[in-house]
Amino acid sequence: MISKPNFRRIETDRLILRLWTEADLAPFFEMNQDPKVIEFLPGAMSRDQVELFFEKVRGHFETYGYGLWAVELKRTGEFIGYTGLAHVLFGAPFTPAVEIGWRLASVHWGHGYATEAALAVMDFIGKFLSLSEIVSFTVPQNLRSRNVMEKIGMERDFLGYFNHPRLDESHPLSLHVLYRKLVS
Repeated sequence: MISKPNFRRIETDRLILRLWTEADLAPFFEMNQDPKVIEFLPGAMSRDQVELFFEKVRGHFETYGYGLWAVELKRTGEFIGYTGLAHVLFGAPFTPAVEIGWRLASVHWGHGYATEAALAVMDFIGKFLSLSEIVSFTVPQNLRSRNVMEKIGMERDFLGYFNHPRLDESHPLSLHVLYRKLVS
């Protein structure tokens, strides 16, 4: 059983990873309308889907003491997306598992924020959680996310290709590549 660290805030040199607030919903909705952000996702999120996502993130924190933290820039306080951990809620050859993931507004790409935030989360795992492994996955074409995975020390599982069970196998984004990292 994972102990609940109840960790609410992580700081890096440039970022604050924190619990979500109602004020994050509008910029998160806007971010999820950006064709660049949703290029490798099944589609834009509706306002109802954003609110459901928000509730699921809150529930994950309540259950486990960690989750997908909202990310803000220290210098401006601007919400720029999320980075964090989530239990994989579908069946696959690698589950049960905890995934590290991120999604940032495209205007903030190319500054190393995703890598900085993900490294802070990896540090959090090492200090507070008893996980043996962390996973991450995306479509093979998503080179930006795959680069982040590699920069934080994850290794591609060459036998880990899988069709995402929430998408029809004929969907162009169904095929995913799996990355793993042993953490303890």
